[in-house]
Amino acid sequence: MNQPSGNVVRFTAWSAIIGGILAYLTMGLLLTATGSDSGMIVNGAAMLALPADMRELYRWSMLADTFGFYLPFLVIGGYFLHAFREELGALVTMVAFAIVLYVMVGVTGALTQAGIIHPLADLYAGGDQATRVAAAAAWTAVSHAAQNGLWWIEGPLVLFFGSIIASVLKKNGWKGTILLKIASGFYGLFFVFGFFLDLEEVSSTCEMIGVLVLPAWMLLFGWQLLRRPGTRVESSPTLA
Repeated sequence: MNQPSGNVVRFTAWSAIIGGILAYLTMGLLLTATGSDSGMIVNGAAMLALPADMRELYRWSMLADTFGFYLPFLVIGGYFLHAFREELGALVTMVAFAIVLYVMVGVTGALTQAGIIHPLADLYAGGDQATRVAAAAAWTAVSHAAQNGLWWIEGPLVLFFGSIIASVLKKNGWKGTILLKIASGFYGLFFVFGFFLDLEEVSSTCEMIGVLVLPAWMLLFGWQLLRRPGTRVESSPTLA
């Protein structure tokens, strides 16, 4: 294992911890803004008719999503790929590409929705019937593209890099890797049931389990880093 400097370890640890907290905050804000009906998010008329304060909460939930579920993985991934480069071998580049693509599609989906909800709602509130229909259709199209397009591909990406990270960390003595394995598995099932089998309720349940468990692993991972910023762990045999 290549041990990064203490500053890098602490930065990674706090990125994971704060990211985990913001990930849970994302879900709290979403529930407050839209209630328990997740299907409302892709209903343009319903979303654009929300009160301004609820739309603002949804906008903030997308910002929390960006800094909770996505950007911290650039830091976590960078730490992991540096620390376990020898163990990963040829997988280093593959894992790096998977993490970067996961972050890109996630951030794009979240910030696109955050950026257009208020302008479309203004059009919806002040326009004639044709304008209202067009604004609602625009939101529905964008939200479907994010929810059922960009974010669906997160399933196989998280399954790929999450399984590898969990396996390597477990071999090197880290605790809680079962959480990452569970999250990765349910992310993968979310994609399979949603995209291939068109079982929306099952897919949504798998997604919910994945997004509840992943931040728990982030918090535990960050806590472990803070507890042993200068320790070295036995290396496992190379995977290459």
